[in-house]
Amino acid sequence: MPSLRHARRSLVAAAAVIALAAALAVAFAGLARAATPQAATPQATIPRAATADDTPAQTRNGAAIYLAGLALVDQNGKTVDLYKDYIAGHGIVLHSFFTRCEGSCPVMMTTLQALQKRLGPRLGRDVQIVSITVDPGHDTPEVLAAYARRVQAKPGWHFLGGSSEQVNTALRRIGQYADAPENHMNLIIVGNESSGDWRKLHGLAPLREVVEQLLDAVGGPH
Repeated sequence: MPSLRHARRSLVAAAAVIALAAALAVAFAGLARAATPQAATPQATIPRAATADDTPAQTRNGAAIYLAGLALVDQNGKTVDLYKDYIAGHGIVLHSFFTRCEGSCPVMMTTLQALQKRLGPRLGRDVQIVSITVDPGHDTPEVLAAYARRVQAKPGWHFLGGSSEQVNTALRRIGQYADAPENHMNLIIVGNESSGDWRKLHGLAPLREVVEQLLDAVGGPH
């Protein structure tokens, strides 16, 4: 029988999907539409903004507008811009976690390790994997760097933290905010800026199914 905590997390995750879809509908001013949520299948599809050809490229791109100015700190202590450094011109795989997590995080990390292997040289070149901590007070750059080594993350898989304000602002924007680390979302956001294909996948679905969906979303050969 599922525990009350597990049931609560499921309800929180479902509410987050609805909240994110609503936020994007406003932010993209009619340029987004929501798909019916399904485990390990696209939960939300966000078409790229389509406007006049003479409009600047950044203005035409809804992600550039909605995700602009989200500063975080990577595992090397460098301040980064979530959109400019990882999303612009790349496929993106994005999720939240924390290094002391002993429940769902190891499962999701195993999925991302499998994805990393399947991507091969495309990782870091065509596709970026971004793991954002929900426990910034504990997960300093040094702690994140040690964790990255532990999961054998290769270049192109980034671990981000920062101040509580920076992290919570970013998590709220992408619909991954949690009131406590143990309540973080078990969801993976996948986007492809060039195609405008944005999805939310259940991170605890069967490994093979999730990896295939991730590869389909970021584009290119499986």
